[in-house]
Amino acid sequence: MFEARNLSLSVGTKELLADSSFRIGDRDRVSLVGMNGTGKSTLLKLISGTSSESTIVTEGQFLKSADTSIGYLPQEISFDDDLEKTALQYAMHANIRLFELSETIAKLEHELALPDQDHAGEAYHKLIERFTDAMHDFDHHGGYTMRAQAEKMLSGLGFSEADFHKKVKAFSGGWQMRLLITRLLLQNPTLLLLDEPTNHLDIDSLRWLENYLQNYEHSCIIVSHDRFFLDKLTTRTLEIAFQRIEEYKGNYSYYEKEKAARYELMMSRYANDLKKAAELKAFVDRFRYKATKARQAQSRLRQLEKLEQGLQAPEEDLSQISFRFPKANPSGREVMRLDGIGKTYTLPDGTPKKVLGNINLEVLRGDRIAIVGSNGAGKTTFCKILAGEIDFEGKLSTGHNVSLNYFAQHQTENLDTEKTVYKEMLDAAPTSEAQKKIRDILGCFLFSGSAVEKKIGVLSGGEKSRVALARILLQASNLLIMDEPTNHLDMRSKEMLIDALENYDGTLLLVSHDRYFLDSLVNKVIEIKNGGLQLYHGTYAEYLEKAEKALEEERVLESARQKAETAAAKISKVPQAKPAPAPKKNHRKIESIEKSIQALEQRKENLEAVMASEEFYKQSPEATKKTLDEYHTLGIELDRLFAEWEKATS
Repeated sequence: MFEARNLSLSVGTKELLADSSFRIGDRDRVSLVGMNGTGKSTLLKLISGTSSESTIVTEGQFLKSADTSIGYLPQEISFDDDLEKTALQYAMHANIRLFELSETIAKLEHELALPDQDHAGEAYHKLIERFTDAMHDFDHHGGYTMRAQAEKMLSGLGFSEADFHKKVKAFSGGWQMRLLITRLLLQNPTLLLLDEPTNHLDIDSLRWLENYLQNYEHSCIIVSHDRFFLDKLTTRTLEIAFQRIEEYKGNYSYYEKEKAARYELMMSRYANDLKKAAELKAFVDRFRYKATKARQAQSRLRQLEKLEQGLQAPEEDLSQISFRFPKANPSGREVMRLDGIGKTYTLPDGTPKKVLGNINLEVLRGDRIAIVGSNGAGKTTFCKILAGEIDFEGKLSTGHNVSLNYFAQHQTENLDTEKTVYKEMLDAAPTSEAQKKIRDILGCFLFSGSAVEKKIGVLSGGEKSRVALARILLQASNLLIMDEPTNHLDMRSKEMLIDALENYDGTLLLVSHDRYFLDSLVNKVIEIKNGGLQLYHGTYAEYLEKAEKALEEERVLESARQKAETAAAKISKVPQAKPAPAPKKNHRKIESIEKSIQALEQRKENLEAVMASEEFYKQSPEATKKTLDEYHTLGIELDRLFAEWEKATS
């Protein structure tokens, strides 16, 4: 389907790839991995055809089949031309033809409803014909189905029905990225390129995207620092390292193990080659000038020269730098107690908005707690209350000898813009031992070589965040609160941080959307939802299992409630009817759906006959609009019923 042959890639003077090849087949699920700066994003841009950097030099070729279509999700996007569209309009723009038809239909509806129309005139009749043709084309090409799919995807990614009609410019960058994901999925490309798709998703929308991609009928190449995401979705791994692309026939966990095994094998071969070279050299040195052994010595010398030409130590980037937090004196058994804690913000229009209410919690020494919830649920507000950064209602008590350290994104504001990265770290290091580890820690957070001498003021937001996080590792505390510490970290940096936190002997509270990070560290989970707090004991994976079970129980109860209401309504309408023998539950549901579909299809045919008749042209604008609205609603309802029927019969 898609192939790269003998690809070489440079950006400026930096060589990223040399003579590399790979192939993507139908329904391949591929993760593209490598350290930051190795060229993952650059490669995706080239494949998508969206790269505009004049400094990129490429050799080799890309080959793709005639039916290959490519969809690309970049890390950063611009919505300049779409800011005035609504969220639903933007999503529907996935299919230009259907989008334009929907816009035409809306325009014609407006014209038909104008009060000064001459209903008997030829112009009005032609307007009706254009409208009918546009409605027919929209229906024929799956317009109503696509609208239903767009609404379903938007809902899955966290948008409310009210959000469908908000303009793109009203959403933050993270929500705009979700809009782009929606549009890409609606385009249904045969090769989907996703560059860090999980960065702006909360747990609920992330799980929805995972489930959708698991059933995606085409191929994907995914760049992500979320190893759970990669493990669940991918079956092949392409690694960019040392200007080469290496393939591993498995997911990320398989890649890690296989890479380590390959390295051990290469080291073993290298050690054997060194040993053999030493033996050959010893033989040559001993017998080179001895007449009876001269021929053998020359033969060994040629072997040695050939061996030394290919003798090269395996390139290694698996090294893990171990670091431990400075020790602090232990706290008392009770670290924090929350009694009736709440927080209410005042909106710009003066309206009060309650974010948290009546929260009670006891945090004990040694607790390792994940704080989870959907975007906007109040996780950051909760952390700020615990850290004493904002006022609140209720009572918060801190236990004996508690020393608190808090990492939040806004802490980048406390960095000195005139200091270098190294000097900022040096001034934060409390001991000489910590000072010795500064360069190692900075290397883990992607600052090496001359980068440590950069001034804080010239760093990007992500780089400043990494410096602020690195400073935390130098400071002693027995209570550590961290709000999204992994946002700007690659896999290697995360592993170093996990290792340090696993050996942290204080109390830990973490907000993160990285499930592997949380599951490696916590023994309790706090879920913030609807202003309240629910505490779960166990690992993060165990929490997810319990939460999914609770969600399924809610779905069952809601379904039962709806069925009961429907049944009650039917009974009230036909009180004299005798109950028929009850068929099996599933059969009864299928029969009900089929009857509804039959009735709606009949009504749709009747409306089409009316719209094709001369009388339709003579009625009032209000009557015309009413007929057209009903026809439109029927199309949407039929699509929904067919989807429900397929689910019930599968």
